[in-house]
Amino acid sequence: MGNEIRLGKVSSVNYAAGMVRVVYHEKDDSVTREIPMLSDEYNMPAPGDMVLVLHLSNGTEAGVVLGRPWSGKHKPPEGAAGLYRKDLARTPGEAMIRYQGGVLTIKAAKVVEDGNVEVTGDLAVKGNLTVTGTITAQSVTTSGDVVAAGKSLISHTHADSLGGSTSAPK
Repeated sequence: MGNEIRLGKVSSVNYAAGMVRVVYHEKDDSVTREIPMLSDEYNMPAPGDMVLVLHLSNGTEAGVVLGRPWSGKHKPPEGAAGLYRKDLARTPGEAMIRYQGGVLTIKAAKVVEDGNVEVTGDLAVKGNLTVTGTITAQSVTTSGDVVAAGKSLISHTHADSLGGSTSAPK
């Protein structure tokens, strides 16, 4: 028997070993032994997913799963020339890495960086910013108020020498 490429459906997944069993409905529902995924990334298919399997010449039990092909039920979430996209979750767009035209997008509910991050260009934050360490800056410009230790820069006053209060800054 020569090499044979077949489409089948995943019948079970061994997540720890990176292996799956594949059922071939056109071959009397025969099921392979556990066979490995061909990948250096961990992204296991789920039971019921269509997969492409390369069987080796030493029998139908020896093979490797090449991956999940696009199909009518498994369509790419988007497509364009020059686009690279890697969905990291089963639901497209839930967690992904996307690159096109010089723009890298990383999307996830939370991104944790366990190291130093250096930004050499401008940084735009479109949400709240929480800092638990010290902020060191050459200058700070704001169009709103700055509050430190509960004191507002815009509306704070000082005691004057006559026992009253100064007016707020103008």
